[in-house]
Amino acid sequence: MKKILGFIFLLLFVSSVAGTYPAPYQFAGPVTPPISMPELQSINISRNFVFPEPKFVELELDPNAFQLENISEDDIIETENEPVAGTDVLIENDSEIFTPAADELVESSEDIQYSADVIVYQQGQNIIAETADGKELATAPISSDVSGLFKIAVDAVPDGGSLHIGSGKYSVSAPYEFALNPDGTNIFYNAIQVLDKDMHISGDGVDETIIQLLPGQRSPARHVAMVLIRGTRGFDPGYDEFSVADLTLDGNRGSQTDGQPHDGEGLILVGSERTDGYYYNLHLENSWGSGIYLGNNGAGNSGTNETVSHVVARNCGAEGIILDTCHHSRVIDCEGWQCREGVVLYGNDDWKSRTPDDVSASRFKTDSQVTVWQVNDFKLSEIDMDCTNTIGSYGLMIRDGTGTVENSVLVSSKDRADSTGGATYIIEGSDVKIIDSRLEGYFGVHAIGRAKVEVTNCRIDAPGGCFCTTDPAPVQSTIIVKNCTCSGLRAAMQTGAMLIEG
Repeated sequence: MKKILGFIFLLLFVSSVAGTYPAPYQFAGPVTPPISMPELQSINISRNFVFPEPKFVELELDPNAFQLENISEDDIIETENEPVAGTDVLIENDSEIFTPAADELVESSEDIQYSADVIVYQQGQNIIAETADGKELATAPISSDVSGLFKIAVDAVPDGGSLHIGSGKYSVSAPYEFALNPDGTNIFYNAIQVLDKDMHISGDGVDETIIQLLPGQRSPARHVAMVLIRGTRGFDPGYDEFSVADLTLDGNRGSQTDGQPHDGEGLILVGSERTDGYYYNLHLENSWGSGIYLGNNGAGNSGTNETVSHVVARNCGAEGIILDTCHHSRVIDCEGWQCREGVVLYGNDDWKSRTPDDVSASRFKTDSQVTVWQVNDFKLSEIDMDCTNTIGSYGLMIRDGTGTVENSVLVSSKDRADSTGGATYIIEGSDVKIIDSRLEGYFGVHAIGRAKVEVTNCRIDAPGGCFCTTDPAPVQSTIIVKNCTCSGLRAAMQTGAMLIEG
């Protein structure tokens, strides 16, 4: 987790609607209506980062460099969301392709119901926790707070074992304290804690097994991570294998005291150095913070070979999905709706010197900002982002990121004549290639602070400028354009900061 030992929060936002939020939106499906989001303000570890607005110098363009044309509906690049059979996940590395079969992660829900080490299920008006051999561990009325029952069930699972949760709704409080900092500070409250063990948690399916936080658990003075997964002490190792699958977590955001999210708050918080985590077939809804936060415990590297697949996050006050200082890790076939940011790939200040991160997001759909922050080896592919109906998002925002964006659709508002209307906002030491994509917004490619962006085979529709930089001399960003079509009125830039090639 990013600098829990005092580092402040990634991408804090300044809201013009401070205070409590209305009741959570009721979602009928993955496609959501227009939304209104708080204005964002991104910060670095120790200072606010000020987003400069464009100051243009007209550029006389070489007509042979790229073709200016209007983009018709037939020209729009569409991305197909290829389903992945069962729970198989495809992980691509330069050196190998690894496809873990479903039974390598956890067995099917139908089989787990009878083979899990511990089973929690509803029968009549009761919730029962029992072992695989039928020994009853705990029982409670369906209408009661069952956080205590879940603690008994989790504690009874052996290291490397499994917990299956049957269909039904389970209401939990967050009574269990945990200090994230080794000195005993930074207290978080949890409904379910899994500490110092490998484990597989499964339900009967999304919207079949629902765990909901009771009202009044979270406030700005009482930080909550609904499910906490990590080692007990500050820098203890975490798991060697873990999975959570086939269930819904509902933070009941409208019944909490909402406000600025604290770093790490959310529905699932994962910490400690660890490897081989699989989080798939999940609905994460109505969080005051993140949907799932794969963190770095405040120092050093965190997860290796982590996979988030077929996860839908909705109505999250912070990120829908965040990978913080992870390595060789993937977000695949996921969605983020009505979140402050749909997906975030996050690193640390040592991004220039550490080994390659190798993190990616592919086939991701969102109506919210997508962020890459200090990641030295990322890949975004088949991203379907439309921030048109947000307030204050920066589209695809990359700071100090090196990597590629390909086969994606990046859309923002054409009516916001400032940086929040940009399809992209690429800043500081970034070096990014954008390939075979469609960009649409008031600005198309927006590069600042020595950033370098190479744009190839893209369609850009940006009335305020297909390409622009806002660097004061002598700082210069570079935008290289190859074989693109542009329907913007102009390419705006600071003199000498852009190279256009045919």
